[in-house]
Amino acid sequence: MEESEKLILTPRDIMVRFGLICGGISILTVVILYALDAKLLFGYYAYIGFGAAFALAVFASEYRKRNSEGYISYGDAVVTSLVSFSIGEVIYTLFMLLLYFVIDPHLVDKMKSVQMDKMDQLLSTGVINKVQYTAAQTSIENINGNSILFYSLMGVIVIIIISLLIFLLTSIFIKNEKSPV
Repeated sequence: MEESEKLILTPRDIMVRFGLICGGISILTVVILYALDAKLLFGYYAYIGFGAAFALAVFASEYRKRNSEGYISYGDAVVTSLVSFSIGEVIYTLFMLLLYFVIDPHLVDKMKSVQMDKMDQLLSTGVINKVQYTAAQTSIENINGNSILFYSLMGVIVIIIISLLIFLLTSIFIKNEKSPV
């Protein structure tokens, strides 16, 4: 492609494209973990997709900066990262709800089993006492479709707020408010 034919994307195009990529990476991570062993979804490996989505959202701001001849304001950098990540997070959450309620309705039971195994382990090592174990057991037994839906929706809100704080910090290093000469 010649320099004069360089594709210039609008800020909205950049945010939507990177948002879709963030969502796709998060879903791909879930699918791989689920295919290997559904129990992996309930451990630290599940955060790989979030980390990749955060990195891609920051890269979206950097890409927008390069697309704008090296110029991006602090606010534009924050908005680009936040919108890209938020689109990906909503897509990821919708997929997870689909996974819990349609693809594998027994996944909630698997999650409960993993949590109870962890509680058994904590009880046997003395990290928690019998009263704490009983309270946790009751809480775990009360998990149902409504609580999965509630925690998923609240999770979207909380992770977007946390990501805003992260993007407020990362955008300090991305911004270049001097227009090119």
